[in-house]
Amino acid sequence: MSSLNILETPYYFGGLMIDLREFTRRLLEYDPDIVEVVQFGSSVYAPEYARDVDILVITRKMKEYNGYLDALNLEDSPINIDVLVLEVGKILKRDLLRSILGSFRLLYGEGKYLLEYAKYLGDPTFEEARSSLRVAASLLKLALETVNPLDKDRICREAFDALFHAARIASMIYLSTEISRWDLIKRELPEPYRTSFNDFISTLHIKYFYNSEYPRENIEEEFNKWFRRVEEYISKLELEVKIKRK
Repeated sequence: MSSLNILETPYYFGGLMIDLREFTRRLLEYDPDIVEVVQFGSSVYAPEYARDVDILVITRKMKEYNGYLDALNLEDSPINIDVLVLEVGKILKRDLLRSILGSFRLLYGEGKYLLEYAKYLGDPTFEEARSSLRVAASLLKLALETVNPLDKDRICREAFDALFHAARIASMIYLSTEISRWDLIKRELPEPYRTSFNDFISTLHIKYFYNSEYPRENIEEEFNKWFRRVEEYISKLELEVKIKRK
């Protein structure tokens, strides 16, 4: 059995110190065929903003999914954990794989199975960025038609975050990087793109998506304003990339 590879330093999530090794041990007790356990996403690179912890389990033979949930979500647990289970040899969707490889922490195993998936990861495209823009617009339309306030809030937040995701993809193409961590992307971008991307982070991703502090009045007008800003940002980056490649 591989050793636990989690960092010895405490992991803080939302101001709480969490020992993820205990969650990993419970997973291994439930499924001895697990070869790797990976924490990924915002709980790795921005735990102060993350709402839950995302875990990828890679196993030789997948067991009943609810068993993985039960192992991770204890009745008295102070955090919510989402788990994705993947059998060795099965392929992940490219956008999800890019998200995982962009920021992860290995909790169990050697990491060779996870990194093997990197071979299937193609370069992001500006069409992917514009696809995220179209998805954002569709989400807002759905939100405006939604009556339930909880559902409406969830969809609105996802719409604003899809705009941020579009800007992040375009930035990755411009920088020719597979890194999807927004803090590192911002650091590498030159001005004026760094300032623009920082605005997308602080408003679209943190204030509107994570904190749900978007304006309830004139939401369509607010969304359209940010949509145009992101669309213009993508177009400028794409033009520069085309010029560089000539």
